[in-house]
Formats: sequence, C-alpha cells, structure tokens
Amino acid sequence: MAETPRVGIIANPSKKGAKDLLRDLIDQFGEHEVPLFFERETAVLLGNVEGVSFEELSDQVDLLVVLGGDGTILWVLRQLQEKVKPIAAINTGTLGFMTCATTQESRKLVEAITTGAYESSHRVLIEGEFEAEGEVKETFFALNEILLCRGVDARGIHVEAHINGKFANRYSGDGLILSTPTGSTAYSLSAGGPLVDPDADVFIITPICPHALANRPLVVDGRSQLVFNAPEQRDDLALMVDGELVASISKPAKVRMRRAAFELPLISLPGQDFYRILNQKLGWSGTSI
Repeated sequence: MAETPRVGIIANPSKKGAKDLLRDLIDQFGEHEVPLFFERETAVLLGNVEGVSFEELSDQVDLLVVLGGDGTILWVLRQLQEKVKPIAAINTGTLGFMTCATTQESRKLVEAITTGAYESSHRVLIEGEFEAEGEVKETFFALNEILLCRGVDARGIHVEAHINGKFANRYSGDGLILSTPTGSTAYSLSAGGPLVDPDADVFIITPICPHALANRPLVVDGRSQLVFNAPEQRDDLALMVDGELVASISKPAKVRMRRAAFELPLISLPGQDFYRILNQKLGWSGTSI
C-alpha cells in the first residue's frame, strides 16, 4: 500500500468555482486521512484555515495540487523555482494543456494521489540571464519559452542567434522564441513552430513573422548553450519569459540560455499521453479517412 502523501493545495482565487472545489477536495482527501496544507491566499478563500507561504508549503509537502490553468502552473513555478514539488493541476481555466484533470475528475485524481497510481513527466526548463552594459541584470527560469520581440509601436527587430559559441543566424522580423518541448504547444506553435514530444531533449528556435522566407524554425540539442544577441535597435525590445515582461531593452544586450539544473515534475492520470492530449485540446485528429 502506498505511503500517505502530504499534499499542499494552491488555488487561483480569481477562477470561478475555486472555493467550492477546495471544499470538495478537503472532503475527498479527508476520506483517506491525507494531511493537507494550504498556501496563504488559498487559505483566505476558506476563511477558517491556516495558510503558509509558498516556501513553507514546499518544505511541508510531498506534492502540490494546483487549481487553475496553465497560467497558474507558471505562477507557482515562478514562486518556487528549484524548490517546486510535483504538481497535479486541476483545470479551472480554459485550455489547460498542462493540467491533468477537470473539476469533474477531481475524485479520480484524489484516488490516484492517495494510492500512488499516477504517472509523472519531468519537464525541462530553460535557465536564462539578461546581460546589458557588461553585467547581468536579470536571471530567470522558463517552462514554455523565452521571447525577444518588438515593444509597443516598435518596428521590426534584429537578433543574432549563437549556438555553442558559433554564429547560427541573423533574424529580422517581429521576434524570436526559444522554446522547450513543453512550450512547443504554446507561443511557438502559434508562430509556426513544430509540435514536440515533451520528453524530447531539444530546444526550438522559432522566428515570428521573419522577413526572410528561409528563416524557418530550428530544433537544437537540449544541452546547447544559446545566446540571443540584440545589437543597437531603432526601437526598444521586450524580453518576455513565459508571458511575463522581464525587461525593456533600449541598448545592446544579450540573453544567455541553457538547460536548467532542475526540472518540473507534472503529474498525470493513468492512460493520459501527449498524443491523446493533442487530440483533446487541439483537435489534432487528422482526416476522417
């Protein structure tokens, strides 16, 4: 019999039905006498429950149940970074590509967690540094992608990509994305990038609206050291990490990127797989023949 796990619960309070789902989960985990711990803002939703900080929560639990969508998973990852625990996410958002259960499947997820009958996928992250004027201004981690793009009312940008110290290409257009396999179904896909199995050890460089027809998405080894070099531009650039603005760039700058030393374990229900999710979430079912 599986050892009883200690479970931390984090809810996105802006999602409709979060409070009702929280109370259902408390009842369901209570049937199995599972110790529960709550993030501070999540506890506020319940009113009479004590909450703790993200860091304290991570120290106290074996896994996290997150109520929200993909954006909520990214938010939790930003808070915990290398202290993140395995995440089982219940989708209360829209697409929920990284979530493993719907609200209606919450009991099934609770059963899987309490019995240990679940699967996990270890997702690669990118570690990055933003360097300007000869010094590192920002460090960050990305689960989906790192993006250099034009700022508000800016014209096309110019970025050079270097791979393992070698010049690879010079891109002109609206922007340039470095994506993980997990992020291949996010912005990179919208920009024409390939679908990539999340277990693949690769990164994807995807140009956005390139000015040269030969500038196509490029798949590189996941152990590569990458640099996006932004020389002097006519307008400011934006550095975005998983949809969040990290820096506005007005002077020559570099973004150095490599595989992070830690991964994100994502829990899934038995029988779930990447190709079934493509079919369900993206309608990727091919022809009817």
